[in-house]
Amino acid sequence: MALPTLHWRMLAPVFVPNPSTAGFLDALYQMGTATTYADGTARAPGTFTTPGTASLPASLGTGSAWTWNFDATTFGTGNKTAIYGYAPTTTALNQAVTICGTSNNAGAVWKQLFSDSRTANLLFIGIAKNSGVYTSWNNATTPFSVGDFTGLGAITAAASLYSIAYMWECEEAVIVQFVNTALGTTSNAAAGAYIDPLSANTANAETDGRLYGVSCTGSTNYMATGWLGSTVTASAPLFYNANTAGDQHSVTFTPGAGTLVASNRFGNLNPGNQFTSRNGDLPQIPMQAWTLTQYLGQFRQMFITRDSIAGTAWQAGLNPKGYLLAASPTASSDALLLAY
Repeated sequence: MALPTLHWRMLAPVFVPNPSTAGFLDALYQMGTATTYADGTARAPGTFTTPGTASLPASLGTGSAWTWNFDATTFGTGNKTAIYGYAPTTTALNQAVTICGTSNNAGAVWKQLFSDSRTANLLFIGIAKNSGVYTSWNNATTPFSVGDFTGLGAITAAASLYSIAYMWECEEAVIVQFVNTALGTTSNAAAGAYIDPLSANTANAETDGRLYGVSCTGSTNYMATGWLGSTVTASAPLFYNANTAGDQHSVTFTPGAGTLVASNRFGNLNPGNQFTSRNGDLPQIPMQAWTLTQYLGQFRQMFITRDSIAGTAWQAGLNPKGYLLAASPTASSDALLLAY
């Protein structure tokens, strides 16, 4: 049984002139609390009663808008150690996402055997289900008072190498991208219920019919122009899992449990620039997920399409159709259409 259709929206990208982990967390928080999208249309995020303190949201966002707060318990407002967000669509499992920039402190260990080390100046991400109130990113098991947490996986190399932050969101998932303008490359992460198991069987899905997961490109990888045409390599790190500490991770929770399973893109496809319909429309090829031995489900409103530039909007006349997630904001490369 298919889950509800998601509607992806793009936030206005933010340039970070003096890049650091705190600077990028500020940029993401700025996007997460914005009242307009990149196209100028209205956005309605939820709020926290007192920003910067551990609590549940006072209100959730509407439409595709997530609700974000920040952790300033260590260094104070303006020098954030973490941000955390709740989806606007609530389900029985109350998912929450944490993005943090750490020192060498331990934090929540990545739950697979190949745990990422807590290297300073990197950005990390993790997702929780059955979550409670946020307490601290540096807790040994979860940043939240209760629930299951993936642990923290690396998104980036040193934050000083990047200069621009992108964010896309929908009702049940979020994607972030960090641009290395010197190399023309990006590091990326996705988190949320972005895989539909197409089954309500308890072996295949959580009790709400979803699979919750996270994918991050690791601390040593950048997206290459042909990333959808490659399997698990340093140049194709998004939505593919590697069994190496600090490398790309792509996992979902085991339904009904706190353990993780690898959640890889199924197959290799590299459509190229000329892959369009006869009237010039962009194709939309559903992308599938598997463990390398068992089928997991279908990515929700993420479609393989022709090569494009990251952040490009696709419109049919005046009607928005979606946004392109690609390896570079300047050069055409393999792309996913995030459908509106």
